[in-house]
Amino acid sequence: MTPLDLLEALEGYCKEITKDMRLVARVTENSTQAAERPPAVFVGNLPNKESEKKAAPYILLKLLTGKDDNEESVCRVRIICVTFSEDKQENYIQCLNLVTKIKTKLLEDVVIDNRFSCQKPVEFIIYDDDLEVYQIGEIMTIWEMQQVKRDVRKYLT
Repeated sequence: MTPLDLLEALEGYCKEITKDMRLVARVTENSTQAAERPPAVFVGNLPNKESEKKAAPYILLKLLTGKDDNEESVCRVRIICVTFSEDKQENYIQCLNLVTKIKTKLLEDVVIDNRFSCQKPVEFIIYDDDLEVYQIGEIMTIWEMQQVKRDVRKYLT
């Protein structure tokens, strides 16, 4: 199991637990009504620079660090949540709801994809930056992964 396996499992997990959410999305060029949809989920980065403004609401999964030693194999992953609304209060509440839903579900389920275990502490923050129509929240997670089994005997002949 690799860090990429973890991120892909998290991608599917986040899509599943947020599929029924209806968050404000930017109005398309041909429409006059505000759209609502679940957040899109991306691994690593958004597809392109233009997506930064058009993709919201979205969840971005980023590997921070990984560590393998004699006792454990862990990865730290940032789950970045971005929402959109021209109403700042609504935007703050949307972002807080999204962060809370993901964080709570991770703490309830503990294990995702029958392979990765979310460890405590799970930390989160809603940024206070003035980003006009965007709100950003972040969840910092630690994941225990299956250790790679080393077999040095095959080299001792």
